[in-house]
Amino acid sequence: MNPIIALIVACAIASATSVGLAQDQTNTDKFVSKEDYLKLKEDHDKLKQELDALKSQIQEVLKKTASPESEAVKAQMQDLQKKELARQAETDQALDDLEKQVKTAKQMAKDSFPGSTKMLIGGYGSATFTATSSGYGPAQPLPPDDRNGHNFFTATLNPFLLWKLSDRLLFEGELELELEGSETSTALEMAQMSYLVNDYITVGAGKFLNPMDYFVERQHMAWVNKLPDKPLAVYDGLLAESLLGLQVRGAIPAGPTKFGYAFYIANAPSLNVDTNDLGLGTFEFDNFDNLGNHVAVGGRIGFYPLPELEIGYGFQFAGVGPSGTDVNANFHSVDLSYVRELAWMKGAINLHAQWVWSLVDRPSASSLPGLQFPNDRDGGYVQLAYRPTKIEIPFLSNLEPVLRYDVVDQRKTPVGFDEHRWTVGLDYWLSPSTVAKLAYEWDRQNGSGENGRAFMLQFAVGF
Repeated sequence: MNPIIALIVACAIASATSVGLAQDQTNTDKFVSKEDYLKLKEDHDKLKQELDALKSQIQEVLKKTASPESEAVKAQMQDLQKKELARQAETDQALDDLEKQVKTAKQMAKDSFPGSTKMLIGGYGSATFTATSSGYGPAQPLPPDDRNGHNFFTATLNPFLLWKLSDRLLFEGELELELEGSETSTALEMAQMSYLVNDYITVGAGKFLNPMDYFVERQHMAWVNKLPDKPLAVYDGLLAESLLGLQVRGAIPAGPTKFGYAFYIANAPSLNVDTNDLGLGTFEFDNFDNLGNHVAVGGRIGFYPLPELEIGYGFQFAGVGPSGTDVNANFHSVDLSYVRELAWMKGAINLHAQWVWSLVDRPSASSLPGLQFPNDRDGGYVQLAYRPTKIEIPFLSNLEPVLRYDVVDQRKTPVGFDEHRWTVGLDYWLSPSTVAKLAYEWDRQNGSGENGRAFMLQFAVGF
């Protein structure tokens, strides 16, 4: 029983007892006086009032101990608990359904694969118009091109295939299709299988772009190269564009900087020793049959002191003479690349520079009497471009002016002259991989007496 109720009941009983005792005492008298009667009646009325008040208090206490508000709160709490349990059950069911749907989608995607490998077809293409003045042409040991002083169009297509056989085994191949007169020439630019040993080592075998030639490996693609033509010496010049052999490459972190490396062993170039040929002393780099049975060893090391700056050094050593002769050639290359977006310039600058050397031993007079001349050549280029990417005018932000100086020096060779060129250009980027290029070029050949100029227009796209 509630202690408050017990206390009230006890008080009531005590009051009733006192009244009964008074009655018992009064009953001992034979006669009751009027005064005693009136007093007794008054006490009775007072006791009744107290009992009525006591009943009211008991009812109030009962109401408080069994408050409807308390019951309502309990009921609400129970209802909330039930709703929470129901909501949790619904959430669990929804998660189960979602997990089943994800598993189903994964299975459907897996079932839709044609096999366990992945393949990507990409590439790039270009169309170029060139108008040249008389006497214009690259410093090659061959007669001037028949197109000198003419206007002509050319078009190229370079599709490539990337095939992922597994997470570690990859294949890449590239073809070059180019119009030459009324014919289309086809060349295999690259066909290489690569194996990812770990995060720092990749091994590749096949035909690959020359790692020691920065421009060929990184910049020669039509939509990457910022001018319609290629710089002297570094492309179709003093270094091989591609090699057939084995390479190991990767990167090594060094604190906040890192080193990149590529080392290779491949078929050596073949030296032209035909004294009746105007190309005497030049190289046949596409020596896929390895005439002379020589091996070339080389590579490139790149250093990244800053994320936007790379400094590289490339080298190659090879025997290049016919079998039975001891003629070696050493090739060297240094390069620099700096690409950064600068807020104070409201745009991005793009700086590339490379210089290469081709050094050939002079053979003995008895072994190769026709090659008794210094056969050292060198050359390179510097190119600077600026694009105002921070200017909030779309037409202006898509423009990119370009300036390049390139040179090749071969005056001490049978060619007998060097060549210097200045080229200014203006690119307009239609998309991140589509560009229209305008360029004007001044060409000066010291020693040949032939100078010229050229106007070029090119559209290039990467896909």
